[in-house]
Amino acid sequence: MSILEAEALELEIEHPSGLWRDAFDRLRRNPGAIIGAVIVALFLFLAVFASVAAPFGQNERVTAPTSTPDGPSSEHRFGVDKQGRDYLSRIIFGARLSLLVGIVSVAVGLSLGLLFGAMAGYFGGWLDTAIMRVMDILLAFPGFLLAIGLVTALGPGLWQIMLAVGITNVPQFARVLRSSVIAQRESDYVLAARSLGARGRRLLLRHVLPNSLAPVIVQATLAMATAIIDVAGLSYVGLGPNDPSLPEWGKMLADSAARLETGTHLVLFPGFAIVLSVLGLNLIGDGLREALDPRLKS
Repeated sequence: MSILEAEALELEIEHPSGLWRDAFDRLRRNPGAIIGAVIVALFLFLAVFASVAAPFGQNERVTAPTSTPDGPSSEHRFGVDKQGRDYLSRIIFGARLSLLVGIVSVAVGLSLGLLFGAMAGYFGGWLDTAIMRVMDILLAFPGFLLAIGLVTALGPGLWQIMLAVGITNVPQFARVLRSSVIAQRESDYVLAARSLGARGRRLLLRHVLPNSLAPVIVQATLAMATAIIDVAGLSYVGLGPNDPSLPEWGKMLADSAARLETGTHLVLFPGFAIVLSVLGLNLIGDGLREALDPRLKS
């Protein structure tokens, strides 16, 4: 063993772990993030294995239709709805639909937001001004009202809702990424890459953009929670899927709102599912923010 190796061993010098590995280590020591991950993992499991986890099919009638549906019992843990369908099964299958809507909505907003934010932040000038003024116009409208207007223009339906909610998220992603790119483009490693001949698209895609994604990832996690609420809200006001057989949580709330006194369980359980899934995503988002922000490192 050399003298340098002995000194390193004595001083217990560790190799640098990198941003993402260091962030993961802090994330798994965050109790809130762990609770959020467990909640989201539970919903993901139910969404993927809904046909196995659900005791009945999503549209299978277990009792005769009635205007006063039965509440929770030993046979039907969450009761049944007015069509005689097992409500627990409907909630489980609804997890698949709600998570799908959240993922697709965020994917739409994230892809467009990354494109506009990267262009505005990296190239600057008139392009930055033009893109940001369009984003400012979109931000001038409340997100939910803008989604209502887009769904009204596109027509009610599941895919229209996902597209509308995704578009409302574009300004947030664009502004967050633009700020991050502006902070990174004059960094020392970018200047070094530019001095070695990296230019234009290569410099943006290989150096600037990968190091600017941390705040966008946090924003995407929080936006997914907001997307689930927005989709449920659009369904509640009558702009959701036209198919009554789809077990979407917001539509289940809307269909049961008039029966609050005679069927409390019809409102309680889908509302609780929405709250719990959003809570899990928000806990993960807060944990990611603390893990990826070096100023919060302790």
